[in-house]
Amino acid sequence: MRGTGCLLRSEGILLLLLQVYSAYADNFKVEVPVEPVSAHVGSSVLLPCRISTGVNAVRMEVSWVKNGNETVHVYASGADLESRQSSGFKGRTHLDKEALGAGNVSLQLNNVRVSDEGSYQCYVLSESWFTDSTMKLKVSALGRSPRFSLAGRLDSDVTLQCDSEGWFPKPDLQWRNVKGADLTGRAVLTEKPGADGLFTLQSALQISEQEADGVICLIRHGKERRVLQTRIHIGGVFFSLVAPLWKGFSVFFIVCLVLFALCISAAVYYYRKREATEEIQRQNLLAECDDLRQEIKSKGFVLKSEWKQIQAESVAVTLDPDTAHCRLIVSEDGKRVRNDYNDKNVPNTERRFEHHLFVLGREGFTSGRRYWEVEVGKRDSWKLGVASESAKRKGVLDLSPKEGYWVLQLRFGHELSALTDPVTPLKVLPPLKVGVHLDYEEGKLSFYRVEDRGVIYTFLGKFSGKLFPFFYPGDEDEELVILNKDTKNKDQSDNSVSLEMGPDKTGM
Repeated sequence: MRGTGCLLRSEGILLLLLQVYSAYADNFKVEVPVEPVSAHVGSSVLLPCRISTGVNAVRMEVSWVKNGNETVHVYASGADLESRQSSGFKGRTHLDKEALGAGNVSLQLNNVRVSDEGSYQCYVLSESWFTDSTMKLKVSALGRSPRFSLAGRLDSDVTLQCDSEGWFPKPDLQWRNVKGADLTGRAVLTEKPGADGLFTLQSALQISEQEADGVICLIRHGKERRVLQTRIHIGGVFFSLVAPLWKGFSVFFIVCLVLFALCISAAVYYYRKREATEEIQRQNLLAECDDLRQEIKSKGFVLKSEWKQIQAESVAVTLDPDTAHCRLIVSEDGKRVRNDYNDKNVPNTERRFEHHLFVLGREGFTSGRRYWEVEVGKRDSWKLGVASESAKRKGVLDLSPKEGYWVLQLRFGHELSALTDPVTPLKVLPPLKVGVHLDYEEGKLSFYRVEDRGVIYTFLGKFSGKLFPFFYPGDEDEELVILNKDTKNKDQSDNSVSLEMGPDKTGM
């Protein structure tokens, strides 16, 4: 009986430990996108994954596995373990060690291949809990425009061949005449998957003289049904001369003359139509670039060209110690501020915040587009934005646009929100550096994650009066640092020298 009692107590303790572990682990989850992530062959793609609480993952073990059996990347004991990585992924993955401190375990996959498509599991293991989640990666490749060639003839008919390569997944190839009739059912299609997984299509179609006024070969690809097409026209004289009238060497000679004439005609035709063809190709490329731009923007990121334009609008922002709460210390150069928890003997003017640990910039803006960057690091809390000159500074403040404050805040190290009325929670990764872009005339105030050009949030409205940069360094005894310098004017204070700016190309 004594042995039975010990056994029951041991089982009870084990059950209790399992319950405690389960309750603890439920608080820690890894978050990945619900929708598949898309990538083009040869490009780089970020596989997003983060710990829901933003807990520091530097001392944890992080593993990425594809389809449950291929080890994509392993991080443990503070280093990447290449020895455990599958050969197909070696040299193509990167885990941002700096972002691990904020619970961001996203993996960058470079030089994307067709074989990379599939399910990816993100595993995180600590000393006390383990969790994982699964996401999907979709891979695509846009091949070349279709090309025509003459494959042969039979009696008075000729056989055209349409070729196109470099596609994934496999596209649809169709034949049509100039009236829109579908000729695909008469064609013979050959598919050639290459060693790299990309498809090559070859289709042959026999046409008569009545159809020689124009034949079109189309390629349709992907959910967006991107269409590439090529059209060919063959003169009727070609059919009359290739009819079965060759008997003897004289007919062979005539055919050679016809082919020679066709070459000259084709050269003249190509010369005359070259500009039109180049224009069509240019339009196709522009359309493809527009599609890529829209895809990047739909994921919440800014194009490099637009990012350079935004950063070109940088201004020199410095802190105004006359507005700082008495517990804040502002550096002599006006670029750093921190909370030292000690009240200082400073004049309590109307410009100074008395209840909240806030400080404003010296520079006020009433027009134009202005940009500045702030290094927030891995602190638990901060607030950034702009405040109107007439906004209340004494007593308890309502930091909302209707009170003259447009503010983005971080709490508890991972909760980002825009202080609208009501507050707007933001489900994005906390930044290490924040870019602030003010477009006064458009009524836009945008916040960016500088490290990856991600859009955090944009306030939309209408501004009036003078606006000043707004800062709150948080409760930690760490400095909040203004990074960027003025790249346009030496003096950016209001009513000084106006900025000359071109059309807005930022897409905001």
